[in-house]
Amino acid sequence: MTKSRYVDTSCATGSQVPGRALPPAAASPADCAWIVNFNNGNSNWNNHDNRNQVRAVRSVPRASEYPDEPVALRDLHKAWRCARRHKVPGENQLQFETFWLDNLLALQEQIKAGTWSPGPSTCFIATKPKAREIHAPAFADRVVHHWLVPRLEPLWEPRFIHDSYANRVGKGTHAAVRRLREFVCQVSSGQGGGWYLQLDVRNFFNSIHRPTLYAMLAKRMRTAHVPIETQRIAHALLRHRIAAQGIRHRSSAEERARVPEHKRLENAAPGCGLPIGNLSSQFFANVYLDALDQFAKHELRAPRYLRYVDDFVLVHRDRVQLDAWRVRIEQFLQDRLRLELKADIRLRPLSAGVDFLGYVVYPTHTRVRRRVVRHAFTAVKACADPRDVLASYLGHFAHANAYRLGMHLVSASKGENP
Repeated sequence: MTKSRYVDTSCATGSQVPGRALPPAAASPADCAWIVNFNNGNSNWNNHDNRNQVRAVRSVPRASEYPDEPVALRDLHKAWRCARRHKVPGENQLQFETFWLDNLLALQEQIKAGTWSPGPSTCFIATKPKAREIHAPAFADRVVHHWLVPRLEPLWEPRFIHDSYANRVGKGTHAAVRRLREFVCQVSSGQGGGWYLQLDVRNFFNSIHRPTLYAMLAKRMRTAHVPIETQRIAHALLRHRIAAQGIRHRSSAEERARVPEHKRLENAAPGCGLPIGNLSSQFFANVYLDALDQFAKHELRAPRYLRYVDDFVLVHRDRVQLDAWRVRIEQFLQDRLRLELKADIRLRPLSAGVDFLGYVVYPTHTRVRRRVVRHAFTAVKACADPRDVLASYLGHFAHANAYRLGMHLVSASKGENP
């Protein structure tokens, strides 16, 4: 932000010098009682110590202040640039970009008229760390996702708790692990002991109830006076199950067989399911579980709670308290969000280590998860030129106490015996 100049806020008479305030000696505090001292928390001290001077500040637009043109072509153009960034162009993207201006104009008209709806998606199977479906939307739909999400984020970011770390600017896996390390050290510091409760939602994305999710979105969008065009796009994404829009499968029968039946989006319960792999789904997931975050912080009053997508951890000195919170969380998820917890509920002492996001956090140190270590050595040995893979894993190791492990990985990449 550029440095603002002082402006004349004097209530007394006298000549004004452009760009500079003249502190009058004769002005009474009552005459300038509206002046705010920015050094004391924006409270008005009736001009006791700011000499009638106020630094001009840049106004911050509210989330509800939208431009006169809610579907501007420049915004769609920006969304197109974001959608193609760092992507290897496929056939669908190349077709769109051959006549990109015509296609952006067509999207603009569809959004304005309220006729836009998602097209067929492409489904492929990701096998690591476990088999799961990934749904890649058509490129035109991806542009719409990148147009929509920045319009909804300002409504929800001020509401999201600090310790929600998935798919948010300035957050991420490493920030979540650092925060968990702080929680563990706070509880175990000095006295040792302490417990953690780690929970995970069963089949999360396929279990999200879309009408409940849209009710959350709609209430806030109406309160903020979001343009009707934006509301229609959000509704169009949640109105139908993705199978009704069509799915193109790019995987063999053997690959699809590796995904359990209940994990397939086409088998989700009526009214449920969001496609993994869409930008909009990542944002909607945070909106949906924000209700859980608010419940944990304001109803349970859990001081050490953090969440990454559907994996969340609570840290406390008292095992009984954590078990009581588990019962209430399980009931809340069922009653409010129609979700269930996985059977793998971990209520363990901190000395056993918290296995979270590729690391195991102990009160005294942090290790890299063993499965990640195995994958790292397998990957560098299998590559003819392992430099990129090596740099990636060394970056992961850098967030743990793993200096020697990193050196062993470097030796393995050179074909040496570690």
